[in-house]
Amino acid sequence: MGSFNNGKVLLAYALGVITPFAVLAVVGWFGLLPVNSNVKPPDWETAFAHHAFNAAVARNAPRLTDPIAPTDANLMAGVKLFKGDCAGCHGTPASAADNESQPSLYPSPPQFALHHPDKPDYQLFWIAQHGVRYSGMFVFGGAWKKKDGSDPSDQKIWTVVTFLKHLDSLPPDVDAEWRKSN
Repeated sequence: MGSFNNGKVLLAYALGVITPFAVLAVVGWFGLLPVNSNVKPPDWETAFAHHAFNAAVARNAPRLTDPIAPTDANLMAGVKLFKGDCAGCHGTPASAADNESQPSLYPSPPQFALHHPDKPDYQLFWIAQHGVRYSGMFVFGGAWKKKDGSDPSDQKIWTVVTFLKHLDSLPPDVDAEWRKSN
């Protein structure tokens, strides 16, 4: 009689573990999951996606040291690179509030002028270098490769990361350039 009850418990446990995944697979297979980006996703989806993203970045990003010193010149170069290559999605002080209130991308990219990045610099570098699947985040590793084979991509990415990590303490001339509307 004991082994029969153990079998029931094991079956109930297996069904309890497998059923949610099976239901999700069937619902997805028949196109019943919302895929449109003009509605707010369910809280569980957002929480799961954020957790999965953060865990993957933390696991995959090697702990590199930022080689770009936060000098005025490097921070100014970072502002210019950010405005030219990143601000269209991640905003500037002039556009971030509108971008956040009326997102046009899903998932909505972080607006760094409003929410300064809290990830370590090596993780920001890895994200920019490799991009983010299922989002509009491009792969910037190799994006500036030249005909002669040289590739300043890593240096440019690090320059932007250095700028982003110093948003709270920009020198006055760099801060003025950051806040200037173009």
